[in-house]
Amino acid sequence: MMGGHHAISGAAAWLALTGSASIGDWTLGAGALDLTGPEVLAGTVVAAGAALLPDIDHPTATISRSAGAVSKLATSAVTSATGHRGATHTLLAVVAFTLLGAVVTGVDWSWHAPVLGQVQVGAVIVVTVLCAFAVRAMQLAHGSLMPWLVGIACGLLTAVAAPETSAWLPVAIGLGALLHLFGDLATADGIPFPTWPLVLKPSKRVESAMWHADGDIAVPILGNAGSTREWVLCGALTLYVVVAITTTILP
Repeated sequence: MMGGHHAISGAAAWLALTGSASIGDWTLGAGALDLTGPEVLAGTVVAAGAALLPDIDHPTATISRSAGAVSKLATSAVTSATGHRGATHTLLAVVAFTLLGAVVTGVDWSWHAPVLGQVQVGAVIVVTVLCAFAVRAMQLAHGSLMPWLVGIACGLLTAVAAPETSAWLPVAIGLGALLHLFGDLATADGIPFPTWPLVLKPSKRVESAMWHADGDIAVPILGNAGSTREWVLCGALTLYVVVAITTTILP
């Protein structure tokens, strides 16, 4: 699945899980976690950005091009160690991303900012980075600087409007990363076997498009990455995200 489509799927999943806005009698989300409107919106940005994290093993992915030489070196190192759609595309990686988010946002590292007051620095950094990834992947901001300016703005807004990040932010990271796996699972290339690093490989007789010779699994309902089916699905998800965000903001 393409980078922008990963991001929109992460945003859609978060809104479906935590949103509580409605149009008439039609509720647009499950209202889980009992979040405020600003927390739902901030989590949408975080989940969209986190849905790009598994592609840290791909040297040409959006995440690789988001922080200049630093991100390119990081993704090149990961690619050399794991290959694309390797270790970072596993359930263990999702757990690791989630725990890392919990650790960063849980560290008692605050700063008394002018006008804004007390700011949790760890949470602001996480939101800033993931927002920059998301807006770049969805082509909402272009160039090397603008995505980061948007990310900083989102980070500071989160600090003001949704300061209690310890509960929802790691969940948003984990959900976004998990949706990346589902997105790639639905393409022909698939993802590593669910119990990775313990990989079960099929015999020649059992090998199929759903269970590859190397042990990867796929449910290729979308076909190849970037297919027409993928674009249609993500077009529908984009419409849902726009409507859900709008109805969350308006009240």
